[in-house]
Amino acid sequence: MHRESSRDHEVVQALTAITVSLLRTLVLKNVLSNADVRALLTKAASEIRPHEYTAPTPGAGGVILDELLPMFTEDGGD
Repeated sequence: MHRESSRDHEVVQALTAITVSLLRTLVLKNVLSNADVRALLTKAASEIRPHEYTAPTPGAGGVILDELLPMFTEDGGD
């Protein structure tokens, strides 16, 4: 069981890195602005709840707001 949760953690870490890289690339290519990404992350945090495709994860919305949102500053890093 411990090994499985460790693997789950690794998968989550990998998916987070992929997501952040994708969002940063879209901002760099001017497909999305930082404001667009912040709106997307804020919406995701407010809508996160168990669905048929997600398991219940208490605190996941807070992780989005506390850890991911600050990576995309309101002023676009200027």
